[in-house]
Amino acid sequence: MLDHLRLTVSDVAASHRLYDPLMRCLGFEEVSREDDGVAWGKDRQWLILTPASRDGAHDAAAPGLHHVAFPADSRAVVEHAHEIAVAAGAEILDAPQEFDYEPGYYATFFRDPDGFKLEVVCKR
Repeated sequence: MLDHLRLTVSDVAASHRLYDPLMRCLGFEEVSREDDGVAWGKDRQWLILTPASRDGAHDAAAPGLHHVAFPADSRAVVEHAHEIAVAAGAEILDAPQEFDYEPGYYATFFRDPDGFKLEVVCKR
């Protein structure tokens, strides 16, 4: 659905500590960049983190990005993503569980260091 998603973060190194194990858990590989950011790719899809050029907090309730949902191949991957988020010190919003959005919807929700709400979901 998306070719790439580029997020501007306040501290690339701090974000890398969460995103690197998370993206690898989801089957992405880190790729080199020629700027101060980091990126992961899989099947011609990319996640890119670049440093912010000014201060400011992300507000999910304001117009703009609400959250990013990453697909997982299994419930075990959702649970592993949750463990990664916990180990990285992320704010956990919802531990892995079934939600009534649709049958078989199993997900976890947490925030990255900049407050972006992330979801890892399996629909099986």
